[in-house]
Amino acid sequence: MATMATEPIMRAAFAPLLVLASLTALVEAQDEVPGFVERPGIVEFSGQMIVRPLQHAALAELGVTAADRDVIRARAAARLRPHLIEYVPATDEYIVTLPSGQSESDFARGLMATGDYQYAEPDWLCHPTETIPDDPSYSMQWHHPHVRSPLAWDTTTGDPSLVIAIVDGGVQLDHPDLAGALVPGYNSDDDLAQIHGGDVGDVDGHGTFVAGLAGAIGNNGTHVTGMGWNFSIMPIRYYNQPGGGYLHNILEGARWAAENGARCINVSQTGVEYSSVQTTGAYVKSLGALMVWAAGNDGRDLSWFDWDDVIIVGSTDPSDGKAPFSAYGLAVDVFAPGTDIVSTGIPSVLAIGSGTSASAPMAAGICALVWSRHPHLAADQVEECLFGGGVDLGLPGNDDYWGWGRVDSPRSLETASIHTYCASSPNSVGGGALIGWSGSASVSANDLLLFAGGCPPGKPAIFFYGPQQTQVPFGNGQLCVAGGAFRLSVVQVDPMGIAMHSLDVNDPPNPHGQISSGDTWNFQCWYRDPGGGGSGFNLSDALETTFSD
Repeated sequence: MATMATEPIMRAAFAPLLVLASLTALVEAQDEVPGFVERPGIVEFSGQMIVRPLQHAALAELGVTAADRDVIRARAAARLRPHLIEYVPATDEYIVTLPSGQSESDFARGLMATGDYQYAEPDWLCHPTETIPDDPSYSMQWHHPHVRSPLAWDTTTGDPSLVIAIVDGGVQLDHPDLAGALVPGYNSDDDLAQIHGGDVGDVDGHGTFVAGLAGAIGNNGTHVTGMGWNFSIMPIRYYNQPGGGYLHNILEGARWAAENGARCINVSQTGVEYSSVQTTGAYVKSLGALMVWAAGNDGRDLSWFDWDDVIIVGSTDPSDGKAPFSAYGLAVDVFAPGTDIVSTGIPSVLAIGSGTSASAPMAAGICALVWSRHPHLAADQVEECLFGGGVDLGLPGNDDYWGWGRVDSPRSLETASIHTYCASSPNSVGGGALIGWSGSASVSANDLLLFAGGCPPGKPAIFFYGPQQTQVPFGNGQLCVAGGAFRLSVVQVDPMGIAMHSLDVNDPPNPHGQISSGDTWNFQCWYRDPGGGGSGFNLSDALETTFSD
């Protein structure tokens, strides 16, 4: 076998000079692989690695021909073959043993220095992100009124066809508040489906606690209630001894769940920051499912990564402050209650616990509620409903500390009735102004706040609305509202570049613009932009809103 550190990256016989230069730059960037550090009780070395070769698309972007891409990828696979434990076709990943005498960091640096790999990371030993619940006497679930579950249940209590998978240490199969909701699962430590003898029973209580928060049977006079009353729960056991197991077993369990009918996959474990998590998240989403992962209980700022295809959930306290233990930052998408949370415990009791392990299944449950009410939605759209329903705890919209804010069940259901369309155009301060909203589309609540971010600070702006949609050039942008527009009052863009208007449905600018339940209106923001040249004004994208009672 060729040595990893000295093997040529490309041979001139099959690589143009331009491609050689591109790959050389890529290797120089990849060679700076940071050293891996264990965090006892959170993530620990296992003596195994997860490795993914460069994908065809990445090589094609560098100008490598199809034939040469095959050569590079074959070489990458051959280098790993002596150490191979398992190849994962669904995600093109290799689980390999660490060669004797090499550290995880040295092995990864050697592989990445060849230029043939997207990533090489430890197959971490992961752990539950919450202390095992130990207090069966506490019987109040404060999180339900906080995220307004009862209002959501007025619309839907969940559909049994919606399967939530719990990737954990198993679930108590005869728990009175779960047994009737369980569907056959999988043991990814033993690679064995439950119907073929795989053991998915709970080994330490954590999985039962998490499962109850997502989908404990409701309105049955027993114990507690999940985010929905009628979901199906799929137990995926990835470790057979208390305390956690391999990251690759978590990911295998998530893939199996998505391949076997789960729409929401909850992972209340450590390890979220590793690239293989995003790879599996993308695969899961390609099957029409969503993967939800706990942010972690070590209080870290997770601002060095941001996965597109994994919903990462932090924890709040009853005052909507960040729970002291919760991670936060750019990678965290939403927050949910996570302190002193009551759920199902073992054996057949109630339990109380705190941690992002409790928060993640609440987000997963809300996604399942949205799918129950709107089964036609794609995975990306359900994710947008979860995010769009968030209660802002920082800046409006998505910010780098709180993400989209704290989850809210009825708002997420309503968000399916509110979505953006059309396109914004670049302006003097960036790529264009983007419209957003907070509050709800409820006429009785009358709390819809419109905002547009990315506008020139200090300039005037006007929100307007109309009954029809179009897309025609107007000023420096696109006019997206038609059928007669109704202008709201002028506002000033704040120093952060955000224009905001609190809509009052009881005070329309014109009687013909009256907003009533059942109406669909389209909103857009006009703003002055003299620095953009041309007409000196521009427009945001647009927001279609269907109002309810």
